[in-house]
Amino acid sequence: MTVKEESFKAALSGKKIPILTLDNKWHKLFTQTEATPAVQSLEKRLTDLVKRQGKLNTESKDIKKIKRKLMDEIMMIADELTKEPDNRKLLKDMTEHSRLVKECNEKLEAYEAELVSLPREMDKVNRELMLASMEICYQKIRENTKEIDEIDAWVKQTRRELKKKLVRKQEKEDVNNGLYAYMHDIFGADVIELFDMQYQAQEAARRQKQEKRTRKNDHAPKS
Repeated sequence: MTVKEESFKAALSGKKIPILTLDNKWHKLFTQTEATPAVQSLEKRLTDLVKRQGKLNTESKDIKKIKRKLMDEIMMIADELTKEPDNRKLLKDMTEHSRLVKECNEKLEAYEAELVSLPREMDKVNRELMLASMEICYQKIRENTKEIDEIDAWVKQTRRELKKKLVRKQEKEDVNNGLYAYMHDIFGADVIELFDMQYQAQEAARRQKQEKRTRKNDHAPKS
C-alpha cells in the first residue's frame, strides 16, 4: 500500500460509503471517462458479493420456512406417536424430519456466518473501488485542466493579436481616408471619380482572384 493510499484510507476511516455499483450516479461517472481494467475488476467483485448476499438472504428465508413446516410436522408426528409409540412409519418420518431439520440448521448456521463476513468484504472492495474511481476522475480532471489552461492561454494570445490587428486596421483605414481626402481636394471630384472607377475594377478583380485561390486551397487534400 502506498503512502497516498494509506492517507486516503485513514481519512475515510469510520465514514459510511454507499455501495457504488448500486448508485446510478457512480455509473454516470464513466460516461465522462473510461473505466480502467482495475475498476472493472473491482466492480465485478463487488457486484458478485452483492448478488451473493441477496442469494443468501433469500435462501435463508426459504430454509426458515421449510424448517418451520418441518417443525410443525414433527409436532404432529410426536402427537401421533403418543398414541402409537411403536408405529414404524411414524418413527421413520420422525427420524427423517429430524435429519432435515438438522440440515436446515447447518445451512442456516453456515449462511449466517457468511452473511456476517460479507458486509466487511463488501465494504473493503467498495472502498477500493471508490479509491480507484477517484484516481481515474482526478486524472481526467488534471488532463482537462491542462487543456483548459492551454486553450485559455491561446484565447488570451489571440485576443492580444486581434487587438493589434484591429488597431493596425484602423490606422490603415485612417491613412486611406486621409489620402483620399487630400487627392479629392487637389485633383477635384471629376478626376477622382474616373480613377475610382478604374481602381474599383482592379480591386474587384484582385479580390475575385484571391477568393478563387482560397477556395482552391480549402479543397486541396490535406497532407
